[in-house]
Parts: sequence; structure tokens; C-alpha cells
Amino acid sequence: MQEYEPRAEEVKVFLAGGMHNCPDWRYDAVAAFEQVWPGSDAGRRSLALLSPRRVIAGPSGFNESMVAWEHRHLALADLVLFWFPSGNTARPEQPIALYELGAAAATGRAIAVGAEEGYRRRSDVVAQLRCARPGLPVHSDLLSTVRTAVAALGAEVQPLRSVS
Repeated sequence: MQEYEPRAEEVKVFLAGGMHNCPDWRYDAVAAFEQVWPGSDAGRRSLALLSPRRVIAGPSGFNESMVAWEHRHLALADLVLFWFPSGNTARPEQPIALYELGAAAATGRAIAVGAEEGYRRRSDVVAQLRCARPGLPVHSDLLSTVRTAVAALGAEVQPLRSVS
């Protein structure tokens, strides 16, 4: 996990959400941002995606250095994008991501939230945000979540490019 050195010319987005017992969705999120971010030409700010990755943890699954990295980099972000994939039906809860969502929602910081229809705690995420952040949508797909994040950052969302 590399340390990020903040740059004033960059907009910073932290990719928060499921990490264990689910697909590695962050690659798809990066690809989606590449499709819709307007770019840094013509004086627009460039984008820095702060993305934790899976690391080998001890027998309990706990990795203190990763927790510390996430804590520092969450604080640097201009916006936190939360994504809750359906993942493993036996253990899909993603409790740390739910904790981070609750903390972010309570502070009023900029967030964009999505939870796949198959995510077992989706109704809880929707209900809690309805109370904490009335009017904040909870998207069902990652691309819509990314597009909302880009718009919340004040950037004009680029149309999707068709590749054939």
C-alpha cells in the first residue's frame, strides 16, 4: 500500500466498499472512471483514485497497517465512493465498509453509494441513508454510482465511449 502525496490540482476519490468475500470490483470502478471523467485538459483538475487492495492478513484476517492506510487516505478524499457487491452469500455483510459508510454519512462529507440488488444488506443501506441523507440515491450498478460521484465533484460527465 503506497502512501499518496496530495496534490492541489487533483480531485481525490476513495474507493470504499467490499473487499473480502466479494469480487475485486475496484478494477471495474477504475475503468468506469476512465470512461466518464472529463479529463484534465482545458484547466480541469485531474483525478486521483485512492484504492485499497487486498493484502495478506494474519489468521484473523486483520491487518493493522491496512486499517491505518485506509484511515489516512479516507481523510484525504474529496469524495468517498461506496460500493457493496453481492459477493459471497454466506458472508456478504462487509462490516468495515458499513461502518465507514455510517461515519461518512454522519459527517455530511461528499459520498456516492451503490449496492448491487443481490447484496444482502442493501435494504439496510437504503433505509439508513434515507434517515441520515434524505434524497441521496443508492444505485444498483457501479457505473451509475461512478457517474453520480463525478457529477457530485462538479465535473461534467463524459458520454460513454463505444468500443467495438
